[in-house]
Amino acid sequence: MLINHAFFRDYWQKKPLLLRNAVDLPEQNPDREALFSLAGDENIESRLVVEHGERPWEVHFGPFTRSRLDTLPDSGWTILFQDMDKHLPDVASLLQQFRGMPRWRIDDIMISYAVDKGSVGPHTDEYDVFLIQASGRRLWRINADPGSDRRLVPDLDMKILRHFDAEQEWLLEPGDVLYLPPGVAHWGIAEGECITWSVGFRAPSAQELFPEWAEEQQQTIEEHRYRDPELQLQIHDGEIQPQAVLKLQEMLTSALEQDPDDFGDWFGRHITQPKEHLHPLPNPELSTPQMLLEVLQQQPLVRHPASKILYMHTAGKLLLFCGGVSCQLPESCLPLAILLSEQDAWHQEELESWLHDERTAAMLIDLCQRGYIGFE
Repeated sequence: MLINHAFFRDYWQKKPLLLRNAVDLPEQNPDREALFSLAGDENIESRLVVEHGERPWEVHFGPFTRSRLDTLPDSGWTILFQDMDKHLPDVASLLQQFRGMPRWRIDDIMISYAVDKGSVGPHTDEYDVFLIQASGRRLWRINADPGSDRRLVPDLDMKILRHFDAEQEWLLEPGDVLYLPPGVAHWGIAEGECITWSVGFRAPSAQELFPEWAEEQQQTIEEHRYRDPELQLQIHDGEIQPQAVLKLQEMLTSALEQDPDDFGDWFGRHITQPKEHLHPLPNPELSTPQMLLEVLQQQPLVRHPASKILYMHTAGKLLLFCGGVSCQLPESCLPLAILLSEQDAWHQEELESWLHDERTAAMLIDLCQRGYIGFE
């Protein structure tokens, strides 16, 4: 396990932490050849960063042909692969070492392959990240001073810091892990060919959440219209008076007021909505509890790699979320919500009793038909 109570107390969003030989990578760790093959897949989000191309820190988006990659120089470039935990089960298995971290906070595992001196430049991230060295060696230089210059070089494809003075540096080898809180400036430079895995975390901003939340609110709020029965004769009729501004502000804020349970329902649906290109395919064939039980006798039911199953339990209300949809369940179904949200596979003996209940059976069938759970 990479995290524990002491980690959250002493390091989480407080200061960097270097862990030597802290992780055992899966046996099927993708190597250079496997990654180059994935670079040609149009369903995989990939980016090529060339430090000294036609312009500094040049970015190209995949897919990439093998001939394109083979013509690149011997140094100074990196290729990044997003959401590799959604595509490679062995990569996803690494997330078991993050048990105890809220699942909604975990975003993805990005894999970067770099040739000698390859990097993505000095930069900061607005989210927590664990940098795991998978093969080769990478020198990490960091600056955790919040008062240091964070201005960017203008007109680049990447957000590169104009000035970067390292306070500390470490050379990471396979199995080493570096944790960085948000806002810590860092620069990782490959020493020879290397592969690094990055476990990134969701850190929604108000700018990201507000438009979607407000759009849904707009569909449900009652009409609020400005009223001023206390209006008096105004000496300067071109003036917008402070009391009118205050009244308008109160009108808007009261229109957006929402019960915490309703906001939680919206957020659960929002946070479990998969990326557009990762949506699972529907599977309408699994349509009855009996069909599920028959297949469960032969193999377990599994979670689609792109799906998140989460739940919220407050004030006597139990909601299960998956794929942008919520389902209200009786509190007696809390063991099922925990089971579905904490495991990636479920066997017959774990689900059989729930499939004999009409309501929970209907929910499980719905998840199957939408493709969020199914059979390998």
